[in-house]
Amino acid sequence: MEPKITSYAGMLDQSDFKQWYKYVDFRIAYQYTAEEVSFLMSKPPYYFSDYEIISSASRLNNDDQDVLSDIFNGSTPKQLELGEDDFGHFEKRIIRVKRVEEAKQTGFAITIPWKIEKGPKQLSFLERKRRISISEIVEIRLRCEQAISRLIALGFFKQDRLALDIYREVEKRCRWSPQLRPLCVKQVLYQQINAGKLTLKMYLGRLHFRERGS
Repeated sequence: MEPKITSYAGMLDQSDFKQWYKYVDFRIAYQYTAEEVSFLMSKPPYYFSDYEIISSASRLNNDDQDVLSDIFNGSTPKQLELGEDDFGHFEKRIIRVKRVEEAKQTGFAITIPWKIEKGPKQLSFLERKRRISISEIVEIRLRCEQAISRLIALGFFKQDRLALDIYREVEKRCRWSPQLRPLCVKQVLYQQINAGKLTLKMYLGRLHFRERGS
């Protein structure tokens, strides 16, 4: 497989860049996809992806940051101190990212206009692709289906529920399985929507799941 190379860039000031670097680093450390982070934020699938590629239309608000703190609870960001900027700390400067996707891993090389005073000499990420067998996928999918069916039976969805709350409940019922991932929970939830058992609606900028008719 030939490496797939993509590049993107955007304008960030130092504060915004440190925030961006922290959350992308956390996502990779947790082995979540951008779609999975969007799901846990109770946002549309493209939400975190747009943020990650530094889309000019995408910016995290205070609520988003609170949710991300809950998702990555207990994680400590890497120390990153940047040198003084002649244009000022709040001046937006161009950030460039080169992404190289290979069969087993994806590398990110980040170019910034500031000198790194403290932290890694070069800014990069290495995202290794998870290996999971078909039998493990089938097993965890079954356990997710059982957990969500049980939650419906217990009346958990008689009030609006956010994705992160649902994921935490399923996680407990799957006994914190290392194979459990948000995408599996999302797929089972949408399966229940298609079966007419749950509904999905946007309220105050976040997606909520609820038992149909309740």
